[in-house]
Amino acid sequence: MSTATFGIGGTGMSWGRRAAAVVAAALLGGTMTAGTAGAAAPKEVCGWTSTPAGWIEIRYWDSTQCGPLGGGMYNMKRIADTSGVAPGRTVAACTYSPKPAGFRVTRYTSISDCNRSRGTSDYHNQVDLVNLTGLAKGATRQICGLFDVPAGWTVVSRSRSVDCQQYKYGYPSNDNTMTIRKS
Repeated sequence: MSTATFGIGGTGMSWGRRAAAVVAAALLGGTMTAGTAGAAAPKEVCGWTSTPAGWIEIRYWDSTQCGPLGGGMYNMKRIADTSGVAPGRTVAACTYSPKPAGFRVTRYTSISDCNRSRGTSDYHNQVDLVNLTGLAKGATRQICGLFDVPAGWTVVSRSRSVDCQQYKYGYPSNDNTMTIRKS
């Protein structure tokens, strides 16, 4: 399954339609969740191509379309445009993906589609990204990290969270998350 979480809409979609959309997404290789906003259809490109600004990487694999198989890194990737992600909504991306302007990490997880190579790692390979652009003054969000405070935002508090730990095991020993407020 793909790691992208594309939106189903707001509060107007019935449970039955939402369930049908999730089943359809699973059959088509993607996942949808109610708390996310939509983006354009994903594209499959060779792994060595640059990911355009505003796009995220959501899956890696090998394909003969992009050369010989079996190298150290997978040679294909699926990318998705984030221009349709509404303010305050989230989208899942592989950890190695470039982060679009205005997006910040809210959680680290692991999924097989975001393994960049056949090896294993003790670090999470997927992130949830929230779009902070366009949120109203006074809006608050919890984001991972301690020092990269977005312009126009102030820190309300700092704490620790397993969700913001890049390493897969244990509990963070130091603060690794902050609640921010739009100034």
